[in-house]
Amino acid sequence: MRMTSLKRIKTILMGISITTVLLTAMGCSQGSYPFDIFYEMHYQDSYKSYEPPRLSVPASAVPMYDAPKATSYTDDGKHMYDVNCSMCHGISGQGDGPVLSTMTSKYGYQPVVTPDLTSDQAKALGVAGVQGFIVNGLQVMPSFAKLMTEEEMVITTNYVVNCIQGQQPGACK
Repeated sequence: MRMTSLKRIKTILMGISITTVLLTAMGCSQGSYPFDIFYEMHYQDSYKSYEPPRLSVPASAVPMYDAPKATSYTDDGKHMYDVNCSMCHGISGQGDGPVLSTMTSKYGYQPVVTPDLTSDQAKALGVAGVQGFIVNGLQVMPSFAKLMTEEEMVITTNYVVNCIQGQQPGACK
């Protein structure tokens, strides 16, 4: 009888050992699933050599449709000004925007050219001068050449000259 109980204990210990080894092996797996018994064939490198090469687009291919043009604010100079300029120049263009106010009061920045777009100095620039500042930037004012399209720069320039500087207030939306 002693032999059977010893045999039973060995069997139980063997079962516990095997279970522990299997659970440890499952925790160390690196596949896409925690425990991958049947490894998927298409993940193997040997299977990938049998796949056909990827097809590239023919050189003569032409897209059938152009990308749709945005219609929401493409012709609205006020929106373009509000998004790109008002944080420094202010809503009314008098150079009282929150970003410029913080730069001058907190960091001691002194503008080289007046940020007041309604001043006589800014009005004397005309369309070409305003567009030049938009394209090239100045000190802390970034160049918008890569941020806006040519059409958006023209629309913004026209809004600044006609609406903010008041040369043609009837053209404002």
